Amino acid sequence: MRSPPNEQMSGRKPDFIATHEEIIEFLSDLRRQKIRPHCGRRQERASDLSDQVSEHLFPSIVCLRRRLRLYATHGMFFPDVGLVVTDPDLRVVSFMLPASEGAKGECSDQRARVSHLGAFPELKPGDVLDEVSYGLNAFVLARRSGRVRAVAGAVHSCPQFKRMWTVAAPLGRAPLGYVGLLFAMHQDPYGYASWLVEVAEQIEWELRTEKEPSVLEEAALSEDEDSGEGNSQPLVRPSLAVRIPKSAVAKLSEREKEVLALLVTGASIGEIARKLHLSRSTVKTHLARIAEKWGIEPGVKSILMFIYQSK
Repeated sequence: MRSPPNEQMSGRKPDFIATHEEIIEFLSDLRRQKIRPHCGRRQERASDLSDQVSEHLFPSIVCLRRRLRLYATHGMFFPDVGLVVTDPDLRVVSFMLPASEGAKGECSDQRARVSHLGAFPELKPGDVLDEVSYGLNAFVLARRSGRVRAVAGAVHSCPQFKRMWTVAAPLGRAPLGYVGLLFAMHQDPYGYASWLVEVAEQIEWELRTEKEPSVLEEAALSEDEDSGEGNSQPLVRPSLAVRIPKSAVAKLSEREKEVLALLVTGASIGEIARKLHLSRSTVKTHLARIAEKWGIEPGVKSILMFIYQSK
């Protein structure tokens, strides 16, 4: 079954990176209004996230989490990515780390996750991503323009975002809010932004038609696997994810999948241990079992080599 959103995406020109003129105009507006972003230093988290806004956004957040878990079961993980959902006023409603969505969903402690490229900003529900708080970023441009926008690292006003891309898109027609990605500068912004737009449109369509996203996505992923390599266009399959053969993932326990999901982000054994509240020796044991189940030599290098040779 093919959905209207995928038809809308065909032939779309990737024009979502903020233009020089757009950036100059926005910064001029900040100077004219004498706004000096405090970059989160004086962040007063909004505690009045209305029940109405949360109720409207909740189904969308559930769809996102379900989709990320489904990707993980198919051996697809997102390295160095943070996913943010805000309300129409750019107040953070949810901050997810797709690489660790496999079993526990949204990051439980909500601390900035350290990767081999640095740390994500410490975003918590109620934080505001507007121009007063963080100046120029993709979320304020998406709200301003009503369409998907992407901003490159050094262009951001605040240092928290200067080593990463921000991409944001309206969620729903009103809009209900905004959904965005934070990811490392070496990643492909076109792949991430295209995926974000497709997912936002798919979720809107699924909620409007009351379709079950996990069923639709499962069918598309299965079709892609059965049809041979590259012959079919599945339903919002993320080309940007690190992919592991589904047969290999199926051999792993839930805890081993959690360890693996963090490993592909570049996390060290110590970082994995702290994140999952395990000892270093337990993490090493899980990695050894992964290697044994895959029939490869033990060790992090062997596991990563197996993953990237399987792409």
